[in-house]
Amino acid sequence: MKALVFGAHPDDEVIAIGGTIRKLANAGAEIRLVHFSDGAEGYTVMEEKDTIAERRHSETKKVCEILGIGSYINLHLLDWNLKVENPTYHAVVHQIRSFQPDLVFTHTRADYNDHMAVHDVVTDGWFHAPLPCAMEDGPVWKYVPLYEFEVRQPISAPSLIVDVTDTFAAKVEAMKCYASQLEHVGSIFQMMEGRAKERGYLGRCQYGEALLRTTFHPLPIRDVDDLLKA
Repeated sequence: MKALVFGAHPDDEVIAIGGTIRKLANAGAEIRLVHFSDGAEGYTVMEEKDTIAERRHSETKKVCEILGIGSYINLHLLDWNLKVENPTYHAVVHQIRSFQPDLVFTHTRADYNDHMAVHDVVTDGWFHAPLPCAMEDGPVWKYVPLYEFEVRQPISAPSLIVDVTDTFAAKVEAMKCYASQLEHVGSIFQMMEGRAKERGYLGRCQYGEALLRTTFHPLPIRDVDDLLKA
């Protein structure tokens, strides 16, 4: 199994689905993480302005080790300037076709600026990756499930809840690696635990993470037995 995770900024993947990522890794999945931004605006004092991007890159490498992420790519785009445009569209299509994932994860649209943009361009790229277009980005790859995750704003009606009771500790440990951002994100550990318990309540487990399967491309059913697998 291969899983491809698209996030706007370093730390989004941990807050949203850190437990799910570790759970996939524990099951033997090969995981690739793609960030759109270096997070260069994430400094709290001027002395960090020229070093924050490299610091966050180092933090992400530690996160990858904790969560079992095998490969990491950063598109080196600017915070508050992430857009649905030709270069980002091609980047998404290329990543999907080259990595050939079985699952794709990205932001829900019910969030703020950069997260909305990443949701839109990933959804467009995912939709077109199986179609014979943009062929400079590689051979087409099949339609696979695209799941949206929550960072700031919760998903109002999740499609499923992943039981991350056994991997929640790894999620917390990974978030501690993003030490440069803890001042920005406030009471992040309180929020993570509270939301995980709330989602766990819905999923009848101690800790859970919510996902929404996109309906941008409906799931084709060829046989009635497939209804049980959808």
